[in-house]
Amino acid sequence: MATNVDIAVISFEPFIQGNDADRKDVAKQLYEAFSTVGWVYLKDHGIPQSRVDEIFELAKSFFELPIDQKLTWKLADPEVNQGYTADGAEANGGIDHKECYEHRRFQNRSCPTESDLPDRHFKTTLDDFYNQCLTLGLQVLKCLAMAMDLGDNFFDDITTKADPQLRLLHYPSIEKRIIEQEGHARIIPHTDFGLCTLLFQDQVGGLEIDPFHTGDFKPAVPIPGTVLINMADLMQRLTNGRCRSTLHRVVSPRTSGDLLPARYSIPFFIHPDPETMIQPVTKEEGEFRKYETVNAGEWRVMNTMKNYRLGSQDGVLDGKVGLATV
Repeated sequence: MATNVDIAVISFEPFIQGNDADRKDVAKQLYEAFSTVGWVYLKDHGIPQSRVDEIFELAKSFFELPIDQKLTWKLADPEVNQGYTADGAEANGGIDHKECYEHRRFQNRSCPTESDLPDRHFKTTLDDFYNQCLTLGLQVLKCLAMAMDLGDNFFDDITTKADPQLRLLHYPSIEKRIIEQEGHARIIPHTDFGLCTLLFQDQVGGLEIDPFHTGDFKPAVPIPGTVLINMADLMQRLTNGRCRSTLHRVVSPRTSGDLLPARYSIPFFIHPDPETMIQPVTKEEGEFRKYETVNAGEWRVMNTMKNYRLGSQDGVLDGKVGLATV
């Protein structure tokens, strides 16, 4: 299936159900994609579309709650990075017009209770989906380890206490003129800072990627039944640049109207154990390390603090153009 940016569409079923030769072939295909454009559409990945649809409905139910109620679960600690952030609270070098809920593996103190969304079983449903995403993500990492001859269990050894981040994202309906003014976006251009990201999109669109960092952004269109997976900064460092962490953004979807429709997405950010020292792996004689060694936990907290206006008053926007109260 052709896309606007030549992102490969790969079936994961041979890796899940196949023999050793099938698994190695899938691993080779994934590595080829991650070492060129840095992205892949994965189909037949084992998470039913009905489950993904259920999580999108759960997200809509949560974001429809009153803002005052959502702020009772506000994200306030960069070391935990869990809870709710309001429209404009993520200060990623500009103003991102979106609201988020972050769910974690071990700490979810800022999480709605069963009485808040009684018909949705919010925490138990997200916990179950989280585990499905974690299983899939670790299988993808195993593919990379196989393709790079690192040993099948290479990533298992640095993810035993991994605490990835499941994010529910809502981009409210907004006037196009606000999004298209300088410094404003649905998400400004950025790279992810962990190992890799799994992304489930709705059909609204707006995600664009710049795989070669030339400023030439191309749409990464939603493909039903797939999860879009991209490499992140720690993986680029760990593989000494072989796997590519590339710029991406969310802009106005292609629409003729002045009012943009609401958009939802569900990313799952995979990070290694916090004590892991990320040192570039060299594979060839005389190969030099392109990156310094970093501590994974310190790296994550540093980037989280940089991305959020945690010092602002609840991260609530002041006015119609999305200026945060500081």
